[in-house]
Amino acid sequence: MNQLKQIFLIGLFGLTLNAPTLADSSALVQPAWMTEAVVRDLVALKLSASQRSLLQETLGNTLRAIQADVHKITKRGGFGLEKKIKRANKFHWRAFDAAMRPTLSEQQEPLFERYLRNQIQAVAINLAGKEPLHSIRSN
Repeated sequence: MNQLKQIFLIGLFGLTLNAPTLADSSALVQPAWMTEAVVRDLVALKLSASQRSLLQETLGNTLRAIQADVHKITKRGGFGLEKKIKRANKFHWRAFDAAMRPTLSEQQEPLFERYLRNQIQAVAINLAGKEPLHSIRSN
């Protein structure tokens, strides 16, 4: 029994020494639309379970719609692609805003406005970049 305790303590000690190395190697990669500012604003909102579920659903739909529009617009080609993409994005972000506003309290509204500004910036499409045009990347 005493030997089992010693093995356990040695294993625990070894794990504590390797924990920083393990944490660095398995760090989660965040999507481009989840910048530090966006995450900070989401945490500050302190959403209820129903608000969180609505946000997940509407944000997912918004991001998919934006990605589909960017793909469609760039596939068609032509002039003024950035202007067309911005116009299409405004439509989707306004729909997202309209879906979320009724569920927010007065204290959450200014925080949501800041979150929305940061989220829109994070999802901005960079046509001059090397990434495929139909994928959403942060600037």
